[in-house]
Amino acid sequence: MTKRQKVFSALGRFFKDLFTKNIGLKIVALLFAVLLWGYVLAIENPAYVKRVRDVDITITGEDSLNNRGLMLVTRDTGTTDVDILCKINKHSELDASRVTCSVDLSALAFSFDPDEDSKTVTVEVQAKVASEYGTIQGLSVSSVDLTVARLSSRSNIQVEVNTEGALADGFVCELPESLTVSLRGQKSEVDRISYADTTVDLSSFAVNDPEMLAGTYDLVLPVQFYDSANVRIDDIVTSSGEKVTTNVRVVIRAYKDVPIVPNVITDKQFDASYAYSCVALQESVRLYGSLSVLNSIDAITTETIVPTMKQSDERLTVGLMIPANVETLASQSQTVGVYLRVWELAADPVEYEIPIAYSETKPTVALSGEEPKTVRVSVSGSVLAMAAFDPGTFTATVDLKNYAEGTYTLPVVLLFSGDARTYSFSLLDESVQVALNLIEVETPEE
Repeated sequence: MTKRQKVFSALGRFFKDLFTKNIGLKIVALLFAVLLWGYVLAIENPAYVKRVRDVDITITGEDSLNNRGLMLVTRDTGTTDVDILCKINKHSELDASRVTCSVDLSALAFSFDPDEDSKTVTVEVQAKVASEYGTIQGLSVSSVDLTVARLSSRSNIQVEVNTEGALADGFVCELPESLTVSLRGQKSEVDRISYADTTVDLSSFAVNDPEMLAGTYDLVLPVQFYDSANVRIDDIVTSSGEKVTTNVRVVIRAYKDVPIVPNVITDKQFDASYAYSCVALQESVRLYGSLSVLNSIDAITTETIVPTMKQSDERLTVGLMIPANVETLASQSQTVGVYLRVWELAADPVEYEIPIAYSETKPTVALSGEEPKTVRVSVSGSVLAMAAFDPGTFTATVDLKNYAEGTYTLPVVLLFSGDARTYSFSLLDESVQVALNLIEVETPEE
């Protein structure tokens, strides 16, 4: 090592030891630096450019467009970075909240050709900052391209309410029968609209406790538009820039389809002599209420039906007896048709002995006297009819006019003079055996 190198090496070690091992000197240096920085801030306060990033570009003057029948189509103006010459003591406070950037649409309303449906224009971005924070030096985005279009309004556009998914078993939903919406938007799109719809997702109403499902729900749902060819219009732009929505009230009810049982009352006499059947022409009625009440109802009855004791076939209209704490829809009828049929009951058959009337015989023969005097007849009918039956309405005859001496088995002819529609009968002795004996016939003397 040369003499010069040794000198510089020794000098380097001296300064290194001075600044790394001398604590007092370190403290003095720090205090001096603080004092120097305080002087710069308090006395000099120099200005430096600070870049404020991602400042939103807002829109002004849109009312001027709307008032002249125009609207802004592209609303996403984005953000810009703003360079601001700012005093150093304000740097820490300066952020995006201190800066405003906007585009003014007022002048566009006067540059729109009446024959144009839409056009894209370039608009300068204006930036502002309070004077206490400095002055604007530049923007990363100095202008934006915006599309302006002709504005049109429509009212009373019909909205169909559709559903998807399903509710839990035993529940049903009621939806509005008719909805309409109004719309202000781009004329070329608004004029295409024929109708609209919205969809209620029933599966979104799933709950752990079914008893809690019933209720009224007010939903705000997006509206989808269609043209006359049923083609979906996906690019509807409104003057407010918001999606078109509609309020849909969904009423969810617990229900149960309960069988209808006609309430028929008869007296003892009726039960003994007639029979009936009564059937509701409507099998069931839908009841609405809480699940616990509905589950306790097995059937619903009608107002009292009292059949008369006469054969009949008729249709009646009677009221339904709606149980407490349940209800039907206002559109549901509170009456039901029933078919009532009444018929007479048949009593047990009764046997009667009917006298036989024998006709006259030939002059040469006569009955032996051993012939049957009666025949048996079985008669049946309703209880009331049998109580009033008269066996004298039967006549039994045997014809002997053409028979000579001998023993014969002859048919019995039974005649009935009563109401054959009320009674049914049968002859149990269809024939009888008779003997005809020869008798002497006195001849006149000569």
